[in-house]
Amino acid sequence: MTLIPHDEAAAGPSRAVSSTGVMDDMATVAAVRRSTRTRPLSPARLLEDAVTRAGLWQRLDERAAGDPGGLSVLVTPGTSTYGDPTTAVSAVLVEQLIDLLCDRGYRNITVGAARCGPDVWLEGLGLLQTCRRLGYGGCTQRGNAYRIVDLSEDVEPARFPTSSVLHGSGMSRAWLEADFRINIAKNSTHPEFGYALCLANLLGVLPQADKHHHYRARRDGAEVVVDLLRSYAPDFHIIDAVVSSHGCAGSYVGKPLGTGTVIAAPDGALADMVGALLMHVDPVSSPLNARVLRDHGLPDDYHLDGDLTPYQGWRNPPRALVEAVRRLAPDGRAHRLFSIASWQVTPGAAEVTDPALARLSRLLTTLIRVADENPAASAALCTVVGTAASASFTVRAWRTGFRKEKVRRRDVSLAVDPDAYSHRDFDRINGLLQPLEEIIDALPADAWLMRWQHLDHSILFGCERTVNAPYAEFVRRVDISQTISYMADYLGGRVHVVSRDVQGRPTRQVERNLYLAQPNYMAFYGGPPIDVCKLEKISYEERSQRIAWQTVHSPNGSAEYDDGSVVFLPADGGNRTRIVVRVRQRFTLPLTWQVFRPETRPKLREPLVQDSYQRFFTRTLDNFEAQYEGRPYRIGRPWEKQDDMLAAELPTQRLTEAARLVRSVTAQALAVSKLPGQLGPDGFRHVAPGDVPSRFGLLEDLREELRPAVTGFWQGLREAVARDRRSR
Repeated sequence: MTLIPHDEAAAGPSRAVSSTGVMDDMATVAAVRRSTRTRPLSPARLLEDAVTRAGLWQRLDERAAGDPGGLSVLVTPGTSTYGDPTTAVSAVLVEQLIDLLCDRGYRNITVGAARCGPDVWLEGLGLLQTCRRLGYGGCTQRGNAYRIVDLSEDVEPARFPTSSVLHGSGMSRAWLEADFRINIAKNSTHPEFGYALCLANLLGVLPQADKHHHYRARRDGAEVVVDLLRSYAPDFHIIDAVVSSHGCAGSYVGKPLGTGTVIAAPDGALADMVGALLMHVDPVSSPLNARVLRDHGLPDDYHLDGDLTPYQGWRNPPRALVEAVRRLAPDGRAHRLFSIASWQVTPGAAEVTDPALARLSRLLTTLIRVADENPAASAALCTVVGTAASASFTVRAWRTGFRKEKVRRRDVSLAVDPDAYSHRDFDRINGLLQPLEEIIDALPADAWLMRWQHLDHSILFGCERTVNAPYAEFVRRVDISQTISYMADYLGGRVHVVSRDVQGRPTRQVERNLYLAQPNYMAFYGGPPIDVCKLEKISYEERSQRIAWQTVHSPNGSAEYDDGSVVFLPADGGNRTRIVVRVRQRFTLPLTWQVFRPETRPKLREPLVQDSYQRFFTRTLDNFEAQYEGRPYRIGRPWEKQDDMLAAELPTQRLTEAARLVRSVTAQALAVSKLPGQLGPDGFRHVAPGDVPSRFGLLEDLREELRPAVTGFWQGLREAVARDRRSR
């Protein structure tokens, strides 16, 4: 990396982008142009200098190949359809860029507008009409025409690879067919990421109108951006920091600050790194940017051209708020509610249709607006979000252990590059597992035909079951290449087949799979879901089928080992099928359990380990039988493929009912009790049967409300126990 001094940058065009320089085609330059008191510059001049120094014109000329008029340029500014205009990219700056493009012959220009997160919950003008409200009229002040398209419309299939979390998704035709894409982001803070610049802005170019539902809850936003960059990346990035929006949630509630800066770079991660440094924050403090920097990285040869002195008077979100928002699970209702209610809606542009949501929005946006100057408001905001995060965590942990059908499944990417592994890496897996399998087979089996032993802080485990299913029919119905998805508590994953045999069956594949926290009670201590990427080798013999796997990566650090094998063998002359499972596992314990150090308490640890493995693999073997018999066994709720608003239903009605219940209970509790009976002439109260009210009226009312739910719970428990007894 080369840092070009500010005084040299101010003197003239950078050597890195000079038309006569030796690094014209090789250098990647992030240009920072700033207006100061001693050297004031207009926004138009800032923009022109920044894009020139960052090499925009050289890259356009190379792509145009001598025909600038035939090159289609797509500009995608960060827009907030119904939100505060100060949180959106300046339309004036965008039109100034269009004028610069037209001056050099690039007249086939399209502005791609996109919906933001809460737009689907608001009633107002259409997207294109609202763009005109923001200043996009289809013609600049200098008379240069451009088109405006909705990136949520005219969607065509996109060629995302099978390893991508976006595989099977489409993109707007305008994005797919553009010859050159320019991504323009607003310089702003974010209550979850810390800051939201070019990479965060890319979530807006995706076609689904409900961005949160499809690209934050159903999928991980960071994985979405990484895969978009790999397949359909923008060619140039600009950050509009002429007037920025800072504070605890600058992307949601506008808090303008004149920063007089424009940042330009051909690489989005590089532009964001510069923007974060100017905010005086660590570039990897954003989970989204950290993931992109880890997987995508920075250009090998890049240069910084400009002054990186942090903005004066800049306020970043409080760390307590950022941590609280990050504790809200993106696929949960609380996160959904916060992302909508904390968005400032421009008066007259749209209105929130849900009355409870409108009241919550007024509360949150008011707290956000004054939190930077009012410590009490900041504490209240952090308390509200933190309380919601704690409640969300508790609900999620409860569902992990007791209501697994309520847990949302996950769409994920492969998270590893399948081309990084050769066939030899797959073929050596069986040899690596053989000594471990020999140890497992030599261990004594218990009554459940299960064996286990500690080895180097990991668990060796083996089990088997013989099922009443003809072997030939069993292997036809139960695809051994999908063994991982038959495991208990499987939440989702992705498979990339590397090779197949002559019959088209997978023989080598890379798979990523997610399970609920193991054991399930670890979720109450903050244990994450098990998330592992594996190389798998599958073999098909006449009298056996085998899959063996080796873990090569854990995206969330939840596992150090999760290796093993499953074998299908004929039994009783092929009339039955024998299933043999052998694994080596070592999962990362939550911090509480690491401090507790269960390895120093074997009398406590061993019963817990034995019970956990017995439960998990008993259910796993049950799943193999269910797959053979065609019975449902998957846990969790699938995501709707279409933008089904019922899937994103907000809990505002429940919140309203809860508030009414609290007010009612409080009123009854504070009410002055009336003495029972009637006062007689003798000064005594005469009480008849039934005149004495219950001392526990509130509890009795609550009991009546809960009676149906409790009765249903015990009835369901009795039915489940009866089914278990019949199955044995």
